[in-house]
Amino acid sequence: MWLAGLMATIGICAATTSYFLVRNEASDFLDNQLRQIALYVGDTPLVPAAGRVDGVAHDPEDDFVIQVWNAVGQPLQQSDPSIAIPRQQANGLADISAADNNWRVYTLVTPDRTVQVSQEMSVRQELAANAALQAALPIAILMPLSLLTLSWIIDRIMARLNRLAFAITSRDAAADDPVPIDDVPAEVIPFVSSINLLLARLRSLLERQRRFISDAAHELRTPLSALQIQIDNLRHDDRDGRFAQRLSELEAGIRRSTSLVNKLLRLARYDAREPAPAPRPVDLAQLAVDTIARLTPLAGSRSIDLGITRRDRAVTIGALADLEIILDNLVENAVLYTPPSGTVDVAVLVAGQEARIEIRDTGPGIAEEEMPRVFERFFRAMPQDGEGSGLGLAIAKAAAERQGVRLTLAMREDEPGLIACLVVRLAPNEGVALVPPNAGDCERNDYDN
Repeated sequence: MWLAGLMATIGICAATTSYFLVRNEASDFLDNQLRQIALYVGDTPLVPAAGRVDGVAHDPEDDFVIQVWNAVGQPLQQSDPSIAIPRQQANGLADISAADNNWRVYTLVTPDRTVQVSQEMSVRQELAANAALQAALPIAILMPLSLLTLSWIIDRIMARLNRLAFAITSRDAAADDPVPIDDVPAEVIPFVSSINLLLARLRSLLERQRRFISDAAHELRTPLSALQIQIDNLRHDDRDGRFAQRLSELEAGIRRSTSLVNKLLRLARYDAREPAPAPRPVDLAQLAVDTIARLTPLAGSRSIDLGITRRDRAVTIGALADLEIILDNLVENAVLYTPPSGTVDVAVLVAGQEARIEIRDTGPGIAEEEMPRVFERFFRAMPQDGEGSGLGLAIAKAAAERQGVRLTLAMREDEPGLIACLVVRLAPNEGVALVPPNAGDCERNDYDN
């Protein structure tokens, strides 16, 4: 409808303008014809071809050449004696060349005289060219205006598509509501409806997948617990210790399997978008100390020097359980990937209204090309011969998303190793202006959640 209206407007404007321009041109031409008829009718004397004899300005080239002969061929009258155009013998129109010009000639032969009226062909061509120019002129002027109008129309139409694209792009990956179609052009509604149907099927598929993982993890916990009980019974009956090593290996496998099942259950809960526990003040320094205490036995078994190097006073508002999960997974990941006799340092740093808990290890780090994939489930960066299931960082990322905090990873610059950072907002009136050395190291690869 917009385009139809635009083309109709252009056509009306062009036709109206062309009409007035051509009408003026035709009016001048016809006025000159009236003048010449008045000058040459009857037996009026000869009139010079140029000048303003009748007080009306005109172009002499536009004048007709009028010639009259008697019955025996003697000239009786001629409008311009300087132009000699041969007399034609037959009635009607003819094109001839004479007096160094091309002429359009009309001859009327009667028994008592011959009247011949001639006009230069260039006059006709000039008239046609002027008419064409005046017809094309309004179109040439209107075309840029129409392009601007068309551009405005397209921008207005595309603006709604851009808003639709922005709405789809800015949607959260876990959003369940369909894409709104209130401000969508009618031609695009079927496409958006198809997207909504696809999203509905995808949501159903993801929901079945989450239920499967949750149900499978629940079902696995029972036999694993039963196996652990059987191992305890066998250890009690193994009085001479002949099977102690094998039982320890089997027990370690059970612990790893139990840990994997618990992580799968935790991921299933995060995927189900369960509401977070009620937020409350959390002392980040105490949280770091408690995390180190829980993981000290694991670090000791691997000869890892695990400790805290700085404890700024920092209190945030959040769910303690989620923050514990994040920090436990970061520190455990650092301990598992750090070679024996390495170090893992934890620091609580405050800068402005934000606090960072940094975990610096002396492990092999992560290759730059693998950095974007570290939060994928079951992805394990090189080397892959260490312990772990590849779920720790994925769980930490899911918990960080639920708490609205940032989780960052970056390679160390002072020595080989990795820096993992948990960045949180401080509780009101808790910020202090402390900027620690190398505070920016962990901001180079920021996975903002």
